[in-house]
Amino acid sequence: MLSIGLMSGTSMDGIDAALLETDGTAKTLKALGHSALAYTSEFKILLKAAEYAVRKCNGLLEATRASYLQAIQDYLKNELHFQENQIESKINELAIYLYGDTSKLPAFDEVILRSTQLHETVVRKLLAETGYRAQEIDVIGYHGQTLFHRPSEKISIVVGNGQQLADALGITVVNDFRRRDVASGGQGAPFAPIYHQALAIRDNKIPVAVVNCGGISNITLINSANELDLIGFDTGPGNGLIDRLMRRRTQGKENMDKDGKYGRKGKVNSHVLEALYEKSIIKDGKNYFSTKPPKSLDYGDMILIPELDALSLEDACATLEAFTADSIITSLQLLDSEAPLHWILSGGGWNNTMIRYEFDKRLRQKMPHVTIQTANEALWDSQALEAQIFAFLAVRSLQNKALSVPGTTWVPRPLSGGHAFIPRSGMTENVKKLIQANPSVLNGYQEAS
Repeated sequence: MLSIGLMSGTSMDGIDAALLETDGTAKTLKALGHSALAYTSEFKILLKAAEYAVRKCNGLLEATRASYLQAIQDYLKNELHFQENQIESKINELAIYLYGDTSKLPAFDEVILRSTQLHETVVRKLLAETGYRAQEIDVIGYHGQTLFHRPSEKISIVVGNGQQLADALGITVVNDFRRRDVASGGQGAPFAPIYHQALAIRDNKIPVAVVNCGGISNITLINSANELDLIGFDTGPGNGLIDRLMRRRTQGKENMDKDGKYGRKGKVNSHVLEALYEKSIIKDGKNYFSTKPPKSLDYGDMILIPELDALSLEDACATLEAFTADSIITSLQLLDSEAPLHWILSGGGWNNTMIRYEFDKRLRQKMPHVTIQTANEALWDSQALEAQIFAFLAVRSLQNKALSVPGTTWVPRPLSGGHAFIPRSGMTENVKKLIQANPSVLNGYQEAS
């Protein structure tokens, strides 16, 4: 089957789209293309304010809609340190971005509509670049934008309109991947391990550890071809805290420590590093770094601790970059099994050379004989990998195959999920056969939960 995967991660810097040919297993798994769309600075603020609003409202979307304008103001003031006289001007800029003028104020639902439209745009871009027609594509795996994730309360807010996207493109869409897992008592993340294992089987790379560093970092430990042996969990921050620091210190003018240019000039403060372990992620009343996996994080679970305020930008970046690297490695102490000696690194966080430097240095201190490759060096496409995951999972969703297993999300048994939306123009024969065999995917597996 031909499947497109779409991913907009917690960093909220844009959308990746990837085209796969796959049967939902390692047997047929071929990458056919990748494209990307970067968000404008205005849309980043609108999305971050939406995340901020949902968190303030504890996942209640009606309350979020009602308070969104105030949330934008609070986000600009509290997170980006805008002065009062700057806020009105910025809101006018955001309105012009959304509507073309200032006659209306930014609204939550308009931001979600724009998000869906941007996902449509990147699919059309991918099709143009690869030469495929929409009629040839069987399915799109549309992750959507995560705004709030609290599995302890069985809440995971991932926004985006699957039916709208399906109708606009004339392609079946699968989204809402996490709902069934969370409703069944799982963590709802990470969902990468099933795909990482398929790649490792295809390329004969078992045993292997795969670390994705995005806004949040997660690790997959693959010691066999059996999905029940998979271990996967969120280790802690990726570049999320660094990005937040940069936005705060520069009033949103810089969204990241690009290439580690600030951290390279700074020094790691060991006292602040220790304080980050103690204070930066307290989830459900517990220190996240003391909690055994499987476990998962919401971007909002991570905070910039006050101790960072006393550091220069350079020292703060250096310390946070060391923290990201070190927390990935120390997460292994919570496992009962030995980590593989071969590691593959994927995700945009590794483009920060200081995270990579600190990681290599610290991992080799603990495991002198380890081999470390980037996903590109392993002949996996690092930039496309997260989007490929959801192209792969969309096919598995239609087939009622597992998307998550006990060792990755703490779900009680291997579980499928996702919700299929059929476009008004109809579906391909491949999809029709799968839905006839598995109609539960049309209602998000609600009858099967």
